[in-house]
Amino acid sequence: MNDTKTPIHDSLNRPILMMGGERQLVLLLAIVAGIFIFSLAKLWAAIIGVTLWMVGQWALSRAASYDPVLSKTGSRLLKYRRHYPAQASPFAKAREVRS
Repeated sequence: MNDTKTPIHDSLNRPILMMGGERQLVLLLAIVAGIFIFSLAKLWAAIIGVTLWMVGQWALSRAASYDPVLSKTGSRLLKYRRHYPAQASPFAKAREVRS
């Protein structure tokens, strides 16, 4: 039997992070903060945009330290119900069995 080992490099297996956060969420945050900063062209909008960027980036990097693929995990979580009953309901539709 062949006992050769195939290495799995970390660079091929680790998630794609940008500035410590998940790439798609960081880019979305940059777009939203950029809209506040550049589109409105007001001092109060620039302050809100910079604050949003700093707080959002901190939150995304903290979230990525717990789960690097947070958006995919969260969207999959929302697809499922919280509880699946162990038995069928008496109000369930009857199924026809073909023979």
